[in-house]
Amino acid sequence: SVGSAGIDAQRIGSPSPKSYPSSSATYAQINAEVGCESKYSDDKKEDIFNSKYKDRWMIWRGKVALAEADNASLNIDNFGTQDIYVEFADKDAGYHLTKGSTITVKFLMSRVGGCFLPFSGKQAVIIRSY
Repeated sequence: SVGSAGIDAQRIGSPSPKSYPSSSATYAQINAEVGCESKYSDDKKEDIFNSKYKDRWMIWRGKVALAEADNASLNIDNFGTQDIYVEFADKDAGYHLTKGSTITVKFLMSRVGGCFLPFSGKQAVIIRSY
């Protein structure tokens, strides 16, 4: 039936978060290739980001710059302000975070960052608090 075909297409088009591949790329690597440090055109940066980094699980450690119950912004390189903004899978995961503390998060990369806006991730999980 048409209904079941629509469900199959939706399922194929939107895999569960666990089915996404992982990337060991660091903030410095990604920022140099597609972020503020990149010398590529905006179009090329977007193509590289979409093919190599978007919808990949990342694990990064950083200092909490901003914290809310359902999200946090981290400073990864100890320079400037926030480098990554993540939304937690558990909407209360950030409740006890304190600004200036260091955490390691696993997240699904969702949006490229630049010189003014941070990279963004979703489905984040705090792996370790220091």
